[in-house]
Amino acid sequence: MSDRLCVIISSSDRDVIRTALQYARRTVTEKFMQETRLFLFGPSEKIIARDVELQDFIKRFQDTGKEIMACQWCSDDYGVTEELKTLGIRVDYIGTHVSEAVRQGYIPMVW
Repeated sequence: MSDRLCVIISSSDRDVIRTALQYARRTVTEKFMQETRLFLFGPSEKIIARDVELQDFIKRFQDTGKEIMACQWCSDDYGVTEELKTLGIRVDYIGTHVSEAVRQGYIPMVW
């Protein structure tokens, strides 16, 4: 069984996003998994760009030294690309990044 996790947050529900960000951070700080990657897709990007509390959860995850990637197609569509970049989130076309993570044995967990 793989000890690598790929957390993908796409929900528009801020409570789901908050829980997913907290879980992702704890997988790193508590060493629940050997490796964790965090990706933002779709509605979650719009919500995070406008929610100060969720931005604090983003910062907490980043404080672990891990990178967060957001989908540029989605962020451009929602008009939040610059806001996400300002938060230190790497914005890129991430379909290939997620696919590569799966090929490398990361188990996708979609919130």
